[in-house]
Amino acid sequence: MISRARLRRIAAVSLGVFLVLAVGIAALAGTGVLAKPTVDGIESDWGAVTAETTEIRTTATVTNPNPVGVPGVVDVAYTARLNDVVLARGGKSGVGFGPGTSRLGLSTQMSNAKIAQWWVTHVNGGEESTLRVDATVSGPGFARDVPAQRSSIETDLLGGFATEGERTVEFRGEPFLAIGEQRAEWGEANESVTPLSVTSQVENVHDYPVALDGVAYAVQMNNVTLAEDRQLSGVSVEPGETGTLDVRMALDSARMADWWANHVNDSERSTLSVELYGLVERDGEYERVPIRIYERLLDLETDVLGGGSTSVSARDAPERDIEFERPQIGETSREWGAVDDETTEILTTVALNNTNDDAAVNELLSIRAAQHTAVNGILVATGRQRTDGLTAGRSAFELTSTMNNSKVPAWWARHLNRGETSTVTTMPAVRADLGFSQFDVPVIDRRSEFETDLLAGMGDDAETVTVDGRDALVVRSESVQWGEATPETAPIEVNATLENEQPEPVRVTEIRYRVALNDVVLANRTAPGSHTVDPGETEAVGFTMALDNRKMDEWWVGHVRRGETSNMTVTVTATVETRAGTETVRLDSLSRNTTVTTDLLGDD
Repeated sequence: MISRARLRRIAAVSLGVFLVLAVGIAALAGTGVLAKPTVDGIESDWGAVTAETTEIRTTATVTNPNPVGVPGVVDVAYTARLNDVVLARGGKSGVGFGPGTSRLGLSTQMSNAKIAQWWVTHVNGGEESTLRVDATVSGPGFARDVPAQRSSIETDLLGGFATEGERTVEFRGEPFLAIGEQRAEWGEANESVTPLSVTSQVENVHDYPVALDGVAYAVQMNNVTLAEDRQLSGVSVEPGETGTLDVRMALDSARMADWWANHVNDSERSTLSVELYGLVERDGEYERVPIRIYERLLDLETDVLGGGSTSVSARDAPERDIEFERPQIGETSREWGAVDDETTEILTTVALNNTNDDAAVNELLSIRAAQHTAVNGILVATGRQRTDGLTAGRSAFELTSTMNNSKVPAWWARHLNRGETSTVTTMPAVRADLGFSQFDVPVIDRRSEFETDLLAGMGDDAETVTVDGRDALVVRSESVQWGEATPETAPIEVNATLENEQPEPVRVTEIRYRVALNDVVLANRTAPGSHTVDPGETEAVGFTMALDNRKMDEWWVGHVRRGETSNMTVTVTATVETRAGTETVRLDSLSRNTTVTTDLLGDD
């Protein structure tokens, strides 16, 4: 960057030299006793600025104490270079001035394109440049080269990009990424491109992975776009992990000429801004995410024609509100879907309210929903659903979970062991997915309970068993209850008494039982042992109906297809032998024919 002081010295040296020599020539042309004129001061300022050129106006104040003026016989010319780039060539012929105080003006046009050329050499030289001014003064009978003026120009724009501390990127007030150890590096510049690489350490302080498929970047100085493009490589970091985000940008070297014109017109002040946005790939297209991964603002101020000072300072990027609200989950409803021998579908309809009205956000936004359903603590069904391209306002989506029918015997055993009471819990997890990461959407678990009473009425009454029309035994049930069920067996424990009302012994040679749910036979067996009851005696009888619990998955299929309704039949028979004969009779007090209804997906 050319300081104002350096350009002022260029003009001052050149103009001062030709003024002194002009005075000398005028003195030689006179009487030889004239006093020496003096240069009292030089002032420089910017003149007209166009898109192509910048005018440098220089005014020198000269005092001639002699009564006669200095004739216009002196010529001056000078060349200003930054590195090997000629910024300006200036000159004026026939310089002269009268007695007393005079103001001499010199105007030079500098091509703004030269600034772009110099910029390339400045970057490739490590942001160090050398300013060199060569001047020549000539008059009648002589010519002289003024000793070249040199000065160094150093900048540290890269230092403005670097940060030692850590900056936390938030999304709707929640910590998202921690950006630290930011570094910048120039590549080898040419007349077309100035490469700039910005590297940052990215720590994922979010609950879910963060993945960017690419980065879009924009670099501006005083509203002049130096770079605006994208790279299709990004970064992927798991929660708690750190990765490196390396963004390689290509600045348009030629546009530094446009920046220069704006910089001078804006009182030599500029704001350099660098913005990086993440990209995500959707169906082969790359879309920008609504969050700045990196943003840097540098204030650049120069005083090229004044004191020559140059400053580069970083300032905090403004707070930018991310216009995004997590969708709200409303009511849900569940029903059974398709059922076959292996699986049963649970169809869940979820009401959704999306308050985001930004079309760009909604194009990226998708809902990832998953749910797990457990019966009595046993996971029986899982499902996942992704809904893309949400519209603003209220809508609904369906989530299908697949229940494995083979889990029925396990949760049914717990149902029996809990007094024929079951708890059904559906645990949904809903996340808003914006492509680069996910964010939880609050949703409550759904819980319901259902009960059955399969043994109700069994053994409530005593009954008299007759053989050949004569009373043989009185059967009294003492208890009918479930034993400890397992996924393999569901036992019904029966305890009863047999009272002989005959004058002779009565023998029960066989007790047989059959239990069925719909068309699925769970038990069809004979209780072990036989019983002989003497006249007037009572004998305790106990046996276990061993139901095959492994068949409950087969029962489940028909149960769901019937709207969670089943017919249960329990038939107990006894073969009784008396002197009058032998007869197999149904024990109604231990038998049952009833309807079983469940509501697994009922309301809370």
